[in-house]
Amino acid sequence: MWRIVLLVGSVSLAKVFVTMLVEKYAFPSPREAHLAPSDPELVWDSVPPSSVDSLVWVPCYNQSQCARMMVPLDYAVADGPKAGVSLIKIPSKFSPGDKDYRGPILFNPGGPGGSGVALVLRIGAKVQKLVGDEYDIVGFDPRGVARTTPLVAVFNDSVEDAAWRVRALEDPVPDTTADVSRLWARAQVFGNVANQTARGSVPYVSTALVARDMLSITRAHGYDKLQYWGFSYGTILGATFAAMFPNHVERLIIDGVADAEDYYSGLWSNNLLDTDLALRMILDACVASGPLRCALYESTTDKVHTRLTAIFDSLKKRPLPVYNSEASKEYGLIDYKLAHRELFMRLHSPYGGLEAGNASYPTMDLLHALAQVEKGNGLPLARLLGIVPLQAPFTCQCSDSPRPPPAYVTADAFVAIACTDSDPARAVDTIEDLEEHFVRLHASSEFADQWPERVYCTGWKARTVERFAGPFVGNTSFPILLIGNTADPVTPLAQYARKMSRGFNNSVVLHQDSVG
Repeated sequence: MWRIVLLVGSVSLAKVFVTMLVEKYAFPSPREAHLAPSDPELVWDSVPPSSVDSLVWVPCYNQSQCARMMVPLDYAVADGPKAGVSLIKIPSKFSPGDKDYRGPILFNPGGPGGSGVALVLRIGAKVQKLVGDEYDIVGFDPRGVARTTPLVAVFNDSVEDAAWRVRALEDPVPDTTADVSRLWARAQVFGNVANQTARGSVPYVSTALVARDMLSITRAHGYDKLQYWGFSYGTILGATFAAMFPNHVERLIIDGVADAEDYYSGLWSNNLLDTDLALRMILDACVASGPLRCALYESTTDKVHTRLTAIFDSLKKRPLPVYNSEASKEYGLIDYKLAHRELFMRLHSPYGGLEAGNASYPTMDLLHALAQVEKGNGLPLARLLGIVPLQAPFTCQCSDSPRPPPAYVTADAFVAIACTDSDPARAVDTIEDLEEHFVRLHASSEFADQWPERVYCTGWKARTVERFAGPFVGNTSFPILLIGNTADPVTPLAQYARKMSRGFNNSVVLHQDSVG
């Protein structure tokens, strides 16, 4: 199948390939991208460090191989301190040098802050069945992320991190001046703390540096041209590589294309242009499914939407208490912010419930839970959100290691990478600037309150040793394939994929008619 998409270049056959992949192997949502099966059997610090010239792979995770590749923290100082990039590989059945061996394909799940190691652990074997076992399937944790060093960890341990993030649950959605002011104030605190606690890592996590790392990984496999598949933010990484190294592109897919210029500007201004369309397509499916399969069924999509809006409005006014008298750990609170956020996240990965056997459309379980909220019963939604049963939020830190587990630092990496990449002018955005920004967002989507990304960088102080901000143009050594959906909730097809394609000669846009 990989040959169909990349070598033959047939759009019609490529569409079949992508359809198979979307329907059968849904990729993790952004919030899942860093998660992986627990790895107590592998202490990554015990994986021997090795160089690009002699990369050492060790067995790990049953059928996989792992390595820790040392690269310059700053490529301008090649003999200076090193970063340790964690790699995982599902190896080809052919050995390097065999005529049928086709080299590594690198993957990035998005973010920024998503773990490529986790992605390959979750779906790597399935992807290899699709693209062919003549390829190595290679995942890596970008700088600052999860198992790669130096790690971006703003807080000292998981307890301190959890204490900060629990307070974030109290933050309002950005609808009023007071709401925006509170988000702005938190960003100032976070940026100042990061400037003190993570100053040894944040200057070295930019996308430009990771693009250089990808070339190093490729060369460590004996190749000089990259094969790569990136999703969402991974398309920023792929486009950055293509613009920086157009002569080192072998096969490059960027899937769910983001606007690199908008990202590097730090504006995050046009992401929601198709979000409402994505919701409408889901509600269309509700109507088509009928009352037996969709708990919010009405005779028209507009009527379903009106009913859904009324549910959210009620949660704004009156959060719903949850208590199950038959289970002592099933209690909590459902409010507008939690419920609306869940719907927004479901738009990213609407096919994810297919394996659970949900009828007709995988988001029907959420619509069912919201229908129960309408009746005053928040327990099904609380269970769906993972709020109940209650889990212990803190664990005893008995180790002397300052390194928190990967799940606790993903948000830190997101901010560090995005803000060191962004235009330094964003660091001085005022509350008034942000208010105007949210007014424009609200004009484009009802999910504007779920998109505070621009706020994060207002308090960011740290700068990177290398920042690339374009231009995103080039005559790549092989044409790029850009993939976009009809209704992508955060990377609109017409605005982004087609715009980015115009910068790269002979590139092709594949329009996948789906939502998500």
